[in-house]
Amino acid sequence: MRVLVTGANGFVGRYTVNDLQQAGHTVSGFDLSTSPGTVSILDLHTGDIRDKDAVSDVVAKTQPEACVHLSAIAFVPEGWRNPEILFSINLLGTINLLEAFRRQAPGAHILVVSSAEVYGLRARPRPVREDDPLDPDNPYAISKAAADRMALLYARQHGLKVMTVRPYNHIGPGQNPRFVVASFATQLAAIARGQAPAVLRVGNLDSRCDFTDVRDVACAYRLLLERGRQAQAYNLCSQKATTIRAILDQLCDLSGAHPAVEVDPQRYRPAGERPALDTTRIETEIHWKPEIPISATLRDILAEATRTLRT
Repeated sequence: MRVLVTGANGFVGRYTVNDLQQAGHTVSGFDLSTSPGTVSILDLHTGDIRDKDAVSDVVAKTQPEACVHLSAIAFVPEGWRNPEILFSINLLGTINLLEAFRRQAPGAHILVVSSAEVYGLRARPRPVREDDPLDPDNPYAISKAAADRMALLYARQHGLKVMTVRPYNHIGPGQNPRFVVASFATQLAAIARGQAPAVLRVGNLDSRCDFTDVRDVACAYRLLLERGRQAQAYNLCSQKATTIRAILDQLCDLSGAHPAVEVDPQRYRPAGERPALDTTRIETEIHWKPEIPISATLRDILAEATRTLRT
């Protein structure tokens, strides 16, 4: 298939492009700018997802048969600081994309990447299914819930072959150090090499998160394009929630550094009760399950952080 990936220069975008190309698909990318880290995209178009004419133009030029829509602000705290920009990108940008495909390539398969944050942080009596009520409780989650609902509405109202996916946290080599696991790895690599004081700045170590390797996530996105059903939402996670403290302990052991820990108020977020996700739909319809163990993911993240310090 000819596949357009928006947000192609981002962390998840780079892995998604690579996975699609390895599977034999022809990939075009769309992002704000080019990046030295993106060497596998041969057909890269620059533009702003908020610019409906630029989005329409790239769809018209590339005539994609499928699309993975990743352009978004994905850092939850940013939503509190800049809600107007958040909604202009996450919601209006998604509408721009849907409108472009409705007019230029109505037969294409479109995967809109949402988030499991749309379910909120309150406890549920059982794992959350895709048809359960959404309960977003921060600006990022609200923007994603709105885009998710709009995407599925376009599938029903306009007959577009749109589906959404709602992943929990994903991690891997090359992630921005603003995110918790990448931040730990970057700090520990510097401490282990004697390039920083032996003090690690952390947020809430008691929070529990479900982490999936970004390479498994990229594979899931490709399989959803190939096998997913129109107007369906799909939950995606590892089904192995763990505390941030346990992740930190593993990274300390891998790095050989065991620094003092200092809580940074700027990094601290209250621990919520993240609901478990029911992933029956993606497992049975798409035949996807994560394959990379967390230990291998953390080892690769730390190795990449160490290599980055050397360059």
